[in-house]
Amino acid sequence: MKKLLSLIVVLLSAITFSTVWAQEGSELEISGNVDVVSGWQRGLKNANYVSTGLLGDGLQAAAAAKGTDQFGFYVDQVELDLAKSFGENIRARADLDFSPHRWSGDGTTFVNIVGTTANFVGGGVGGVYVEQGYVTANVPAGNGIEFLVGRFNSGIGFDPIDRNELKTVSFSTIHRTLVPHNMTGARLGYQASDAIWFDLYVVNNLVDSFPANTDLPSTGANFKYSWGDEGEKSWAKISAAFGPEQATNTNFSYFGDLAANVAVSDGFWLGGEGIFRIDNGAAGANSQLIGGTLQTTYAFSDIWDGTLRYGFTWDRKGTMNVNANGLGSFFSAASAGAAAPAAFTGIGAKGSLHDIALATSYSITDGAKFILEARVDLSRPSGGSTGFHTGFGGQFAYSF
Repeated sequence: MKKLLSLIVVLLSAITFSTVWAQEGSELEISGNVDVVSGWQRGLKNANYVSTGLLGDGLQAAAAAKGTDQFGFYVDQVELDLAKSFGENIRARADLDFSPHRWSGDGTTFVNIVGTTANFVGGGVGGVYVEQGYVTANVPAGNGIEFLVGRFNSGIGFDPIDRNELKTVSFSTIHRTLVPHNMTGARLGYQASDAIWFDLYVVNNLVDSFPANTDLPSTGANFKYSWGDEGEKSWAKISAAFGPEQATNTNFSYFGDLAANVAVSDGFWLGGEGIFRIDNGAAGANSQLIGGTLQTTYAFSDIWDGTLRYGFTWDRKGTMNVNANGLGSFFSAASAGAAAPAAFTGIGAKGSLHDIALATSYSITDGAKFILEARVDLSRPSGGSTGFHTGFGGQFAYSF
């Protein structure tokens, strides 16, 4: 009964919100998507040490031992996006995700929601996640300056935030673990030309949880350059950020990210991402991680394409710097007496992770597609046993 009442309250709130927005200003814009995933995977050699694998995004919360099979269906999300303009310069947007499996409050871990979790409403079988909620004001200077306040997508990295926009079923490992996804704060963006976009932001922190024990925000910037014709547009992006992610004013985290997607020829795309990240620990144990992804996509026709992706993550130090926000070296044992969060199951020492995915996407009709993927994950801890996973999955995504 509590679950039913929670769902009714959420639906009534969404209807009321939509009604109020529709009364003034421009017409209310409504869009969204429905995304359902099914998959199977097996631990072939030892435990894989990390929460990766094809099902690491939702069903699998722990490492699978050798010979362990896992299979399941899950609803990734039902997303409802609401947007409305008030005059020529003011715009508001809210992206609401309804899902039993969604990013946790720290913005870094996929969890199966049980009870009430940070940033969620409801419990038991699911909840509502506010992916974005912001207001923008356009300042008529140059080609236009955008001032945004609220919760927004980071714009960092190669992978999009929503799975339905992927060419594969699964996200890359570095997207799951090293790249911020959503942040809450203020952002100033400038469209220098049709090809150049720049933004600078100041946020609570890079994991989008409420700040603890620090009076300094985190900050960062994105620079994006695009070229080519519509439908075959290439882009390159540089991102950097830093902040007191250890919840003190003296122990900072830093990272730099470079991502690009280039149309090599008609129907052939080559893209990738590289990131270097440092998390300074309060006890002097600093984590250093390097990650990369290389992805190629070829369109066999207007409705069918294939994608091959390889990714790696190298934990150079083997130290975890756990903090009040749950951020640190995601593949290592805890240091300085801190206990590693269960969601960050690590390889226990410095080492590397490798993942290979082969996928094909078929467009059923406008806005609807089906994707199949085969994936292999390999973990190689320094001084430990090699872990090996393989899996197959399917995804149906509909955008409206």
